[in-house]
Amino acid sequence: MPDYQYIYTIYTFSMANQKYLNIADFTIKLQSNFEFELEIGYDSFITKEETPEPDVTIQCYPGIPTLDLPKKSLVFEAKNEIQKFYSIYQTGPSFAFIIYNQQTKDEIQQVAILDETFSRWEVYSNYEDDKIIPLKYPLGPIIMHYLTVKSSAVMIHASCIFDGQKGRIFTGFSGAGKSTISKIWADAGNLVINDDRLIIRKLDNDFFVYNTPMYYNDRPKKTPLDAIFLISHFPENKMKKLDGALAVSRVMAFCIQNNFDSNFIQNNLNFISELSTNVSVFELGFVPNESVINFILENETTGTN
Repeated sequence: MPDYQYIYTIYTFSMANQKYLNIADFTIKLQSNFEFELEIGYDSFITKEETPEPDVTIQCYPGIPTLDLPKKSLVFEAKNEIQKFYSIYQTGPSFAFIIYNQQTKDEIQQVAILDETFSRWEVYSNYEDDKIIPLKYPLGPIIMHYLTVKSSAVMIHASCIFDGQKGRIFTGFSGAGKSTISKIWADAGNLVINDDRLIIRKLDNDFFVYNTPMYYNDRPKKTPLDAIFLISHFPENKMKKLDGALAVSRVMAFCIQNNFDSNFIQNNLNFISELSTNVSVFELGFVPNESVINFILENETTGTN
């Protein structure tokens, strides 16, 4: 048993309430003996198809346990000058996640334990109106990220467009124009897969892009991936094809990572190396109007302009 087991109450009841989610063709099972609900963004991802072997099982409990975690076991902390987002502690082969309330300072919202197989979570949440919300932000995206860590997949901050033939990812630093370029393509009649958080998976020999649940309700979407564009605003439309280590490092910079384990880094590196070998990667400076669409269509086969 994990060495943190003694510090919280052990529940021995049967799990009466359960829900299944299908996200990026992964199956996530949530179960609890208590009333729980999901945020609105998960509604369309709920599936009635039950499976005896889900990719991830999440046991949901009420109440925040008291964790006696030594400082030396802290392996990662996500925070800025104002707010802590979450902390990760290693407890033997397992991991303990301390999730902080994003509306208050230093208040613990949830505690989550991830086992060594990355297939089983125990999530402890405070009651909210006689219910618990086990995937409350930011824990939901964290769970999705660790699902990709154990699979041939990666999560990336980016927008993605499908024009009926090709799927294209647009990524860059904050303010680079991900939402802007998505709107330009959408206004021209193309499908927005998502404009913030995507999962890229390799299935057989092909790469696919999926949307993930957001703060609003949106149906699940999927597209083959044909190109990745590293974007920035520019006085004129200009693009250049990237190859090799440069392409890998540039794409990897926008993938969601908790790089406290060398195995995580190597898995990401291997996946993105294969991805950039099979999917074209471009550097794109663009003018924020519809001219960028024709520019891409005319130049992505040559890759330079």
